[in-house]
Amino acid sequence: MEENKEINFPAPAVAWTTLAILFLAYISSFVDRMIIGLLVEPIKADFQISDTQVSLLLGLSFAIFYCLVALPIGRLVDIWSRKKIVTVGITLWSFMTALCGLAQSYTQLFLARIGVGVGEASLAPAAYSMLADSFPPKKLGLAMGIFNMGTAVGAGLALIIGGAIISFVTGESDGNISLFGISFLSGWQWVFVLVGLPGLFIALLTSLIREPDRIIIEEKKKLYGDASIPIAEVKRFFKRNVDFYIPHHLAVGCSNLALVGINSWVSVYFMRIHGWTISEAGFNIGIALILGGALGLIIGGWLSDKISVHINGGKAVFCLICAVLAIPFSALFATEENAFNALIFFALSYSFMVAPIAPAAAMLQEITPNRMRGILSAFYLLIISLIGLAFGATIVALLNDVFFGGDTGIQQALLISIPSFNLLAAIFYFALIKPYSVRCAQRI
Repeated sequence: MEENKEINFPAPAVAWTTLAILFLAYISSFVDRMIIGLLVEPIKADFQISDTQVSLLLGLSFAIFYCLVALPIGRLVDIWSRKKIVTVGITLWSFMTALCGLAQSYTQLFLARIGVGVGEASLAPAAYSMLADSFPPKKLGLAMGIFNMGTAVGAGLALIIGGAIISFVTGESDGNISLFGISFLSGWQWVFVLVGLPGLFIALLTSLIREPDRIIIEEKKKLYGDASIPIAEVKRFFKRNVDFYIPHHLAVGCSNLALVGINSWVSVYFMRIHGWTISEAGFNIGIALILGGALGLIIGGWLSDKISVHINGGKAVFCLICAVLAIPFSALFATEENAFNALIFFALSYSFMVAPIAPAAAMLQEITPNRMRGILSAFYLLIISLIGLAFGATIVALLNDVFFGGDTGIQQALLISIPSFNLLAAIFYFALIKPYSVRCAQRI
């Protein structure tokens, strides 16, 4: 069993400063990742592409990068400076986001989007490891909730800022726009450039983080000291605990499938079905994402910590409840005729869909030894990203293009897919309760 005591962790001021900077980095990551969801219609118009082709920009481009580098980066997290990994990652994804704005063809934009995928591949495994070494288990759920709140704030700000920029630069008009003496870029391209470059400042800020000491499990320390654990030992540990890892990864993967599916097309949905302009969709949906994310991630992370004190395996039980509650609200969102009511149902469904993210991340860190956290967190993120990013946006688009057709088919596609994804997540969270509860009991 772990012998970690709260006195092993850094001072609260240091821990919360680390969390604050990582939170800003996650916001930057999701701004750069999600901004394209607001720009679907002008990109389609410029490149003459289908919803399915757009979905590949939204998801598959990220999944490709994960396949190539996620596990090597995760291994690097276990043996190298984690803050340096984050700093390099932010620099790269910010540059690649700006490069998206220079794309003159669908292929060029797809390749640039692959580069933006460096964000989550580098940031999340390093951040998870640092936070687990900065906060004791009884506070880790809340810390993970605040960190993952960066996804909601980033997605919301991407829409708010993107809508404001494109409205200011273009006035909702089409064609190339002259700005800073450059006249060969259209409005949507300027959005990429103007949201990508400020990330370089956040990269500078992350370089100031104080790298936390690694809190090593005593049994492993006797075997390996502070050195990295051999890959063979990591594989053996994973196999011994496969009854926990498989349902855990598949459950969160299905939650991510629902999140990517709804987030990728929610702006398009409100523009096509309710007639909103880009700036209207950006502001209204952005606010809904931030408020819904705050409710689900921060309150959810805090509540899962409280439940776990009173119920053995409480974090897994909390995740199951949230997945079940997300089903009816995601269906109401896609069927409500009033735009304002639909926005409320979207915010509530989003809140319940993101709520399991923090406790799921905390569960992973609790079960996984320190020197395995980087690579096993990377493997976890690889699985949930392949499920969510590779298929979430594309399944919705394929349902529309193949079975419904036309712009309004996006409503039926969302109605079928998102509740179904949440149902699958609930099934796997239910399967997770027993193996997680057993391990919680063993730590008592």
